[in-house]
Amino acid sequence: MSVRSFRAYLLWRRIVGKTSFVPIALILINVVLGSVGQISLRYGASQLGDLRAGQGIAASVLCAFKGIFTPYVLLGFCLYAISAVLWVLVLNQVSLSFAYPMISLSYVLVVLLSAIILGESVPLVTIGGLIFICLGVSLIGIGYGAGK
Repeated sequence: MSVRSFRAYLLWRRIVGKTSFVPIALILINVVLGSVGQISLRYGASQLGDLRAGQGIAASVLCAFKGIFTPYVLLGFCLYAISAVLWVLVLNQVSLSFAYPMISLSYVLVVLLSAIILGESVPLVTIGGLIFICLGVSLIGIGYGAGK
């Protein structure tokens, strides 16, 4: 094991030592469920057709209402519901100021999944922003580990 990986291990032990692994795992599962839910909603919405104002408000509302009952949109809503239940379990175990910033990892995962599954392009500046999000989440974890 290299010195760098050993330091990373020690840092991880400090973070996990303050907060048990179960809430962290639940937060990560929550991030995955929310992200996959977003991809599912986007895919389902793309199958609805054009909902622009040119159709008239009534036609757009009717189309959107029908869209709620399409399989991918329903899947997205179900994933969000499961995510909400898990979130309550997380909040029962850790502070909101620790848990909530971790949800920003879903931004990273949604962009990655959008590129891989939906074929969306990801500008270089967006990649830079995602790196900053990951650094911010790491700093929050380090801060809670150091506050031990």
